[in-house]
Amino acid sequence: MALLQNKYWKLFWHFRKIQLMKMIEYRGDFFFWLIVSLMWTAFNYFFFYLIFGNAKTIAGWTLDELMVVLSFFTMIDALTWSVFWPNMSHYTEDVFSGKLSKYLLQPANSIFLLTTEHVTYHNIPRFFIGLIILILTALKMDVSVSFVQLLTIVTLFITSVIFLYSGWFILATCSFWVEKLQNINEIMPGFRRIYQVPRQVYTGVTAITISFIFPVGLVTSLPSEVLLRTTPWGLVLYFIGFTALFAFLAISFFRISIRKYSSVGG
Repeated sequence: MALLQNKYWKLFWHFRKIQLMKMIEYRGDFFFWLIVSLMWTAFNYFFFYLIFGNAKTIAGWTLDELMVVLSFFTMIDALTWSVFWPNMSHYTEDVFSGKLSKYLLQPANSIFLLTTEHVTYHNIPRFFIGLIILILTALKMDVSVSFVQLLTIVTLFITSVIFLYSGWFILATCSFWVEKLQNINEIMPGFRRIYQVPRQVYTGVTAITISFIFPVGLVTSLPSEVLLRTTPWGLVLYFIGFTALFAFLAISFFRISIRKYSSVGG
């Protein structure tokens, strides 16, 4: 088991080194997209400041509390474009082109290879911007965090990443079943606007849908509530359990779908 873990750890960092070399080779492209990503981050924070020019609270959340939600969103969004997008884009392209065989023939887990090989670095600074603003906002609000709270927040953040990645992986795996479904990777980024704001913004059927049926609304709200408010333990356990089942479904769906793969043309 230790040797196996060591192998995958080495593979993970080997992929990072390759992508770093590509970044150094295309430095102009890196700096261009770095500036674009930083501008979008600044716009997101500025947008909420504009809203609070006319309102004191939104769904019971103050500006500082919303900054916490937005900081979690910024960190997850950085991973969305740095990790999720490049890997899922290459995944679907390889299915359609027949290049997926190179992963299936390797002496390593195919899902691990498909979900970790690619990464872009121009969005990584956004992650640290979100983290820094999160810490500064918590200090400004004089929030005290216990070890249990911190552990819960980290667990929820990891759970949110797994939840979103599993959903994206399921959608990308649909490329085995439908020919030339290139736009499939546009669906998951569309959900980003849902978890950019607290779940309390939504009401009625929408609130039930994004909190229980497909709990994308909990992605940033739950860690924010654990940090700032009373911990909704029922929702925390539900989200973790749902994500575990969702990840299992993603893996199972891939194993079923791979039987349809015929190398050339999906």
